Amino acid sequence: MEKCDVLVIGAGPGGTPAAMALASMGKKVILVEAGQGLGGTCLFEGCIPSKIIRESARRLRELRMAKEFGIEAPVNEARVNWQTILQRKARILQMRSQAARHKGLQIPGFDLRFGRASLLSPHEAAITLADGSTQSIGFEQAIIATGSRPNRPPIPGIDLPGVLDSEQILSIESLPERLTIIGAGPIGVELGQMFNSLGTRIHLLEVAAHVLGPVDEDLARQLQQRIAAEGIDIDTGIRNLSIEKDGDDLRVRYTNAQGEAAQVLSDRVLQVTGRHPNLEGLGLENTAIEHNRHGIHVNETLETDEPGIYATGDVLGQPMFAHWATAQSLALAQHLAGRPTPFPRPEHNSAVIFSEPELGMAGLTEKQAREQGIEYEVARYDFRQDARAQIMDQAEGLLKILFERDSRKVIGVHALVEGAGELMGEAALLVRAGLPIELIAGAIHPHPTLTESFAVAVRAALASRARGS
Repeated sequence: MEKCDVLVIGAGPGGTPAAMALASMGKKVILVEAGQGLGGTCLFEGCIPSKIIRESARRLRELRMAKEFGIEAPVNEARVNWQTILQRKARILQMRSQAARHKGLQIPGFDLRFGRASLLSPHEAAITLADGSTQSIGFEQAIIATGSRPNRPPIPGIDLPGVLDSEQILSIESLPERLTIIGAGPIGVELGQMFNSLGTRIHLLEVAAHVLGPVDEDLARQLQQRIAAEGIDIDTGIRNLSIEKDGDDLRVRYTNAQGEAAQVLSDRVLQVTGRHPNLEGLGLENTAIEHNRHGIHVNETLETDEPGIYATGDVLGQPMFAHWATAQSLALAQHLAGRPTPFPRPEHNSAVIFSEPELGMAGLTEKQAREQGIEYEVARYDFRQDARAQIMDQAEGLLKILFERDSRKVIGVHALVEGAGELMGEAALLVRAGLPIELIAGAIHPHPTLTESFAVAVRAALASRARGS
């Protein structure tokens, strides 16, 4: 039986960083991946391919806006070549995966194997390779980082041909003329706006009262208005969903928020109702690892109930973000190497929804702060007054900075504006460090940039406090 120091199952953002870091620190590491290369779902089926397609949609949208910037362009002659978009996507994914693999193979002690790993005991696993052969691996420690996959909710007709999930839609052979999307969370909103820009007629269906349920409510409602203004049909508060075949089309029936029977006809249906951890076939039953449909149970150092076996990323359940998995992975590598380090905390996490405009968030929402009994205040900034946003002709949106009332430490930052993703680096640092708003007010932000909004917002809040004292 072959032996290693650390067996890592899953080569996505929750597994690869730890594997490379541990190998760089002298550990013998075997990394096992069941998919097509290094990178996992984020690279091959999720965040990267969707953003590649979004970039094409954004370029087309800019072409349509060119006249307002003094550019006379033949907008009516613009055509979407879906096959060229798919080919570009494939090139970028291959380039990124090969670069990651090359980097790993330069590290002594790093061993990448393509196959499926199953635990036989707390210190032994079987790897089934693509050719059907099996290898037996003994290990001192293991990391489970097998990610997640799309939910398949119990909706009548969900298994009909033409009903796609978030991974399948990104490789569809041709653009549908009409697309019904079930689920208006981050994925549904991103894909809905993206395909709408490329010329597909979109109808969004959501069971909650508004889109993007977990997001700051002020920003979510502003974005919902923008989505509707783009010509996307939205029905929220729906129930009693079912899907049926109607010739070459698919008919989605439901009860709307008013209690009335409604239906929508489209070429394809996209269901994006969340994701669930990949646990099947891991051999968890051969260990003491506790788990359920929401994920694997771990302690504060990401160790499972089986000593020496750890887990990171989506396989733990929410939050499910690639950068969150990477942060956990890197912290765990330090921990396993005997170098104590703080593990990431959910209240310090940041994320970006690549909508139009982008929606960025770091730290707590107002709802979460209230639930935790935190006394807080909010510094606000309306991007309609922002020079950079006006220059880009994107002068809409809102920035909210949440800070503790007494200490004035930042606990949350939420922004809705095109380019919000680029603001989240500063936002994440403010939240992670718990900096007081006085330090933001004193920082010199370059002009004209969107980052000026941070200083202007907190200066206004400080002035308001001074007037009230």
